Amino acid sequence: MRSLADLAGAFGLSLAATLGLVACGPGDDADTCSGLLAGDLVVTEVLADFDAPTGSSGADEGKEWFEIHNASSGPIELAGVVLEHGRPTEVDPKRHAMRAVTIPAGGYLVLGNVLPDLAPAHIDYGYANDLGDLFNTDGGRLALRCGDTIVDEAAYGGATPGLAFALDGGSPPDYMANDDLANWCEAEEVASYEYEPANFGTPGAPNQDCMVVTPGTCDDGGTPRPTVPPQIGDLTITEVMPSPSAVSDPLGEWFEVLVNRDVDINDLALDRVDDSTAPRVLASATCVRATAGTYLVFAKNADMLTNGGVTGVDGLFTFSLVPGTVAVPADVRILMGTTELDAMTWTSARNSRAIQLDMGLTAPADNDLSTNLCDAAVTYGAGDFGTPGLANPDCGVVTTGMCMDTGLGALRPIVKPTAGQLVINEWMPDPTHVGDSAGEWFELRATADVDLNGLQAGLTTLGTTPLIPAAGDCVRLASGSYALFAHVRTDPLAVPPTDNGLPSGVLDPVVVGLFGFGLTNGTSSFQIGIDGANLATATWATTSVAGSSWMLDTDGTQCTANLTTPAAVPAYNHGTVAGTDRGTPGKVNSPPECP
Repeated sequence: MRSLADLAGAFGLSLAATLGLVACGPGDDADTCSGLLAGDLVVTEVLADFDAPTGSSGADEGKEWFEIHNASSGPIELAGVVLEHGRPTEVDPKRHAMRAVTIPAGGYLVLGNVLPDLAPAHIDYGYANDLGDLFNTDGGRLALRCGDTIVDEAAYGGATPGLAFALDGGSPPDYMANDDLANWCEAEEVASYEYEPANFGTPGAPNQDCMVVTPGTCDDGGTPRPTVPPQIGDLTITEVMPSPSAVSDPLGEWFEVLVNRDVDINDLALDRVDDSTAPRVLASATCVRATAGTYLVFAKNADMLTNGGVTGVDGLFTFSLVPGTVAVPADVRILMGTTELDAMTWTSARNSRAIQLDMGLTAPADNDLSTNLCDAAVTYGAGDFGTPGLANPDCGVVTTGMCMDTGLGALRPIVKPTAGQLVINEWMPDPTHVGDSAGEWFELRATADVDLNGLQAGLTTLGTTPLIPAAGDCVRLASGSYALFAHVRTDPLAVPPTDNGLPSGVLDPVVVGLFGFGLTNGTSSFQIGIDGANLATATWATTSVAGSSWMLDTDGTQCTANLTTPAAVPAYNHGTVAGTDRGTPGKVNSPPECP
C-alpha cells in the first residue's frame, strides 16, 4: 500500500500542503526538522524494565518502550525529529533520527527498542538499539529535538519490573507538567492495564489517573480519605511456595497473608530480610481495602496460565523465595515503612509443596514456631500442593489447651469440665445380646456447656490415654445433652447389631468415644476425670441384672433398667426381634424415678 507521502508526491504536492501537517520533514538535512514548537509533543509514559523470568539474558531487549503524545491541534510528521536518551546530567546522550511516521492530533505514539519489522502490536515505531538500554535504576532523561528546538524533555525515575512509569492522566498531557516527577506514577497492577502478561501500562492510550493525593490519604470512589494502614498483628503470613514443580520458580513462586483487621494495604512493602533488593512497595493512589478474614496472595507472576494456576493475585514481587537451610534459613516479610508487620522463616522446602501455617492459627507470632508449620497436602492449579487464597487445612499439630471449633473455623481454648458438670448417668456392664467386649457402654449427661477433649476414664485409676483426643476438633457437650462411650463402634444397623444396637447417629446421639477397660458384672465401680483429677464415679454394690443397664433417676437414685414400675424400659436395639437388652442410651432415663 502506498503511503500518504507517496500519493502527495505523485500529484506534485507537499504532504504538509495536502494534509496541513506541521513541517518537520528531513528537507536538505535528514538529521534536522523545522516547524515544531516546545510542547507540541509530550513524553507521557516509559517502560524501562520489562518483567521477564529471573536470570534470562537480554530480558529487556525488544521490550522497552516510551510513549509520546501530540498536544498540538493538527497531525505531525515526525521524520527528522531526533530522540535523545541518557542520564539526566549526561552531555552527550545517545540519539536516533526518526523515519517518516505521522502522529495525529491528540494521538499517542509508542516507540520501542526493537527492529521495525519485529515490533509487537503495542509498539508503533522501532528505534532498534540506537538509544541504548533504558535505565532500571537512578533514572534517565528522554528528549525530543527538532533542529535546535527541544520540543520536550522528561526525566523518569527508577523502574519497577513490569510497571510503566506514567504521567498523570487526570489532566491533558503537558510538557511542563512532565518535568515534575510528582506528576508521575507507576501503573497499577490491575487487569485493565495488563498489556501483556505481568506487564502493566497503557501504551498508545491515555494514562491512568495518578490521583495525586496527600500522603496518608487515598481515593475512595472519588473521595479522598485517610488510609487505614495495617499495624502489627493485623496481617499474618500463612503460606509460602518457594519451590514449585509444575512451573519454574520465577513463574510460580507466591506467598499468602491473612488479614486479621479491616485495613488499607496502600504502601505495603514486600521484602526479604537483609537482601540487596529494595522492598517492593504496593503503591496506589486508590484505596486498596483488605477485609478481616480474607487472604492476600502475592506472586512473581499474576498470569494463572503460566504461574501454575494461582488466581486472584493481589500484588507482585521480584525477589526469589529460596528453600533455605538450617545454617541459612530462608525468609519473607511484610512492612509498612520501616515497621516489620510479620516475617516467616523456614529451613527447608520440598519441591512442589507450599509451607503452611496450621489451620486456625492467625497471629504473626504463630508462624515463628516451626512446629506450627507443615507441608501442603492439597493440590491446586497445575498440580503443585497448596491453598493460595484459601484457609489452610489442619496440620495435625497439637496445640496444648486448644481445640478446633469447626463452627468458628478457628482454634479456641478447651472448656474443661469441673466436678459436677459431668454425671455418669447410665452404664451397661452385662449385655446379653452380644458379648461384653462388644456390648458394654456408658452414658454421660452434662450439667453445663463443656468440651470432652482430654476426658479420661478407668476402673480404680484414670487411664493416661484420653477417650477423646486433647486436641483436634472440639467435642462439645451442651448442658442437658448426652454422650455415649462404647467398647467398639462397628455396624450399628446390622441384624443383629454388632455393637448391641447403640444409636446410629442418623437421628440419635452418636458414640463419641471408645474405652478399653471392662465393666465388672458384680460389685464394682469406674470413674471419669480430666488432667488426672476425678470428676465422677459410678458404683454398684450388687451383681448387675443381665441385659439391663444401671441408671440414675431425676434425683440421682440408682436402679436397673429391668424394673417395670412405674413404667417399662424399652429395648434400645432399633426394634430387632433378636435383641432384648434394655436401657436408654443417649436419652432421658426411664423410668424417671426409681422405687
